[in-house]
Amino acid sequence: MPVLSSVLTFARTQAQTDSNGLNDANGVVFGNEALLDFRRRLINAGVDAGQINEFSQTGTVNTGIYSYPTNPSVMWLKTIELNYANTTAADYKVATQLDVSNLPAGKSVGWVRTNANSQAPYFDDRGDEYEIFPTPTSAHNVTSLISLFYYQTPIKYVSSASSLVYPESLDDTIIGWRIAADYKYSLGGENIKEGDAFNLKYEERVKQLIATLSRGSQQPIQATPLQIDGWEF
Repeated sequence: MPVLSSVLTFARTQAQTDSNGLNDANGVVFGNEALLDFRRRLINAGVDAGQINEFSQTGTVNTGIYSYPTNPSVMWLKTIELNYANTTAADYKVATQLDVSNLPAGKSVGWVRTNANSQAPYFDDRGDEYEIFPTPTSAHNVTSLISLFYYQTPIKYVSSASSLVYPESLDDTIIGWRIAADYKYSLGGENIKEGDAFNLKYEERVKQLIATLSRGSQQPIQATPLQIDGWEF
């Protein structure tokens, strides 16, 4: 498994510098920036390679607001499932995201908290917290009530000896190109142009790896017969 030091060697070679120019400490900083940026791009592209985690949480009677998990923390929420009836896996219902500023006519948030259908539940995302609807009562099951699926925030590099994990480990030059770009940007002046060139290489590699990781999205081309019904004329 590659480590960050090998990525820094690549970045230094491209930037025509050494450890005195691009030192390990700055390499870790730039490496973490590249790591977070790449993971965000995977999410934006709808690629599930960015380490999805599942988290089960027990609810509390008369409490609808809960904190997102912090170890590992949530980078982006994929879905929330709720089971107010029991703990049977097949009975969890996917919650629909609710916009509290756009409720059904004449209804209030308080009304939704009390009257939402537990068979078609809602949730409201609030940054580091979320609310589920309906608010669980003593008539509901609260054991393992909530099941979260989310993209977890990647573990940051702490030194040049830190290992690259999947999916960055598939092509560590992706991180290297971004580090080289950030290094040149940090120097300013004429180096900005070189930074832009390195960033273009980073963009190319990101697109290539996203295409590779989008498994199953490309289907074999199949011939479709021409169909003319007459109404076109």
